[in-house]
Amino acid sequence: MSREDFDIPEVFRRAMEEAGWRDFGGEGGDDGGDDGGDDGGGRRPFPSSPEGRPRLNRSIWILGFLFILLISFNWLVTVFTDWLWFQEVDYLDVWRTQWVARLSVFLVAFLLAAGILLGNWLLARRRAIRATSPFNPQFLASSGVGWLISAVALFMAFTFASAAASQWEELLIYLNRVPFDINDPIFNRDVGFYIFELPIFQFLQGWITSLLFVTLIGILPIYIINQLPDLQRGRWRLQDAPELRRHLAVVGGLFLSAWAAGYWLDIYELLYSPTGVIYGASYTDMNASLWALRAQLLFMALTAVAVFFNYFRLALRPVVIGAALWLAATVLLGAVYPSLLQRYAVEPNEIERERPYIDNNISFTRRAFDLEDVDVRPFDQVSDLSEQDLQLNEAVVKNVRLWDYRPLQRTYEQLQALRPYYQFSEIDIDRYEIDGEVRQVMLAARELDKADLPAPSWVNRNLEFTHGYGVVMNPVDSVTPDGQPEFFIQDLPPQSNVPLEITRPEIYYGELTTDSVFVSSGREEFSYPSGNENVYSSYAGTGGVPLNNFFKRLAFAIRLGDANVILSDEIDSGTRVQFHRQILDRVRLITPFLAFDRDPYMVIREDGRLVWILDAYTISDRYPYSTPTPTGINYIRNAVKVLVDAYD
Repeated sequence: MSREDFDIPEVFRRAMEEAGWRDFGGEGGDDGGDDGGDDGGGRRPFPSSPEGRPRLNRSIWILGFLFILLISFNWLVTVFTDWLWFQEVDYLDVWRTQWVARLSVFLVAFLLAAGILLGNWLLARRRAIRATSPFNPQFLASSGVGWLISAVALFMAFTFASAAASQWEELLIYLNRVPFDINDPIFNRDVGFYIFELPIFQFLQGWITSLLFVTLIGILPIYIINQLPDLQRGRWRLQDAPELRRHLAVVGGLFLSAWAAGYWLDIYELLYSPTGVIYGASYTDMNASLWALRAQLLFMALTAVAVFFNYFRLALRPVVIGAALWLAATVLLGAVYPSLLQRYAVEPNEIERERPYIDNNISFTRRAFDLEDVDVRPFDQVSDLSEQDLQLNEAVVKNVRLWDYRPLQRTYEQLQALRPYYQFSEIDIDRYEIDGEVRQVMLAARELDKADLPAPSWVNRNLEFTHGYGVVMNPVDSVTPDGQPEFFIQDLPPQSNVPLEITRPEIYYGELTTDSVFVSSGREEFSYPSGNENVYSSYAGTGGVPLNNFFKRLAFAIRLGDANVILSDEIDSGTRVQFHRQILDRVRLITPFLAFDRDPYMVIREDGRLVWILDAYTISDRYPYSTPTPTGINYIRNAVKVLVDAYD
């Protein structure tokens, strides 16, 4: 009788396992034992001594903690310094809300993913060990395999949790959603469902489907690895592994159910269809694609039910039939039928067929871009302007712009830069009340360009040259006899020829300020040149994070990669570090849910301070039936004006 034909009774097998016997196989038996063993016998492994295990495990945990701390050190420093910055600008609630959302989503997703992956894979390992023949190698019984499965599961859980945490902003938008009180004409859903709810539902469906797929892929090799010898001999079949069948039935059924839910969400995606004559659901979408999605949803759900049924007994035929019906619906109803309907029913009568859908598109595009209340006025008869017309509209004529902003910027640089390290940002156009009249003017801020500093030492770049100075302004309609602008404000320090006084001309925050500087240090800061001399000042504002202890200096030294932050004697407890000085970067950190005009403009306030103004917008690409712009946006509102003081 061969060893393969020998069957150990179940009672004896369990008794030997409880006694510590694990390996009943092996060829020849001479595998390291002193007695050489006999042909049919196994050997009991030597009991491992528990001495030294606690200390070894403790060392592994300590080393693992130190390794994680090492690789995350820069991240911790960044988080800490950002916390200081949000505290300085008095938006700590924004920072806290963002991190609470990120961490909450990450932890919930990690626990869920780890629970599903670890629970299923370790359960599969335990069942596979129990179902393994005593004559097959016990690969899974090794503690190293258990550690490997756990490590892979935790790594995959971390990956899934990171993907979920990246959706923190969409989650906050969903939690703070409001209705639009406008329903779509097809499914009668509020527009808020499409903008706030549908995106998060789609992400969750894709996330869960992917997680179940990875779980399913991991289960199969765990069950099969110990059965490889029998599988190679053709002696192992799915019918012989009821635990594998039940496990696959549950996880596979859940996977197909999640997949089917995707078709339900895809039905609402028809309102963004780009395939018709207009953007949004068309005649073909509503009369062909919609029914295809419903059929795919039905057949995928039936296939999931058929897979669940395999938990009780093996029945592959219903699964194959359900999959075949789903495939037929995908090909015939999802691809062939829409093409035929479009070609032979829609194209010959396109205007008539698509008329209601075109009306939907026009109506919702106007609503999305707030164009419903456009006042249309015909200009059929336009008469020539007379001298009397010009005299009656003198205020309008004075604001007719003669200067083009592009050559004017070069003119500013030639006449008013005054030093090579000054640079003008883009020319802005604004209106001010001057001498009782509203005058349209052009102006630009004189910012600092450190690339052209005469002596770019560390002290010059970080402590001394810290800010730009003043603005230049001219009316849009005036030109000197030499062909130059007639300046309202010019020179250093700013000299005003009109009743507009600049009381705080320093520009610490602007469009070109992309570096970090240290203000209120032991060294005075360069303000502006005056002839052959330089005028210096010391920062007296509240902008920047105070470096009032060693740990803050150390943190910023690490973040900026600059040891001089610690070594320099010029930096003391009264010094403040200003970073995130570029105004667009600065504002995006506080309001990541807004979109911004790329060209902020500077204004002179009544108290003489310089302030940047940014136009901010709420936008979306999820407004149903609205035709998107080339950038993909199909909803926009100029909802916010953001002000940034150029000094602090």
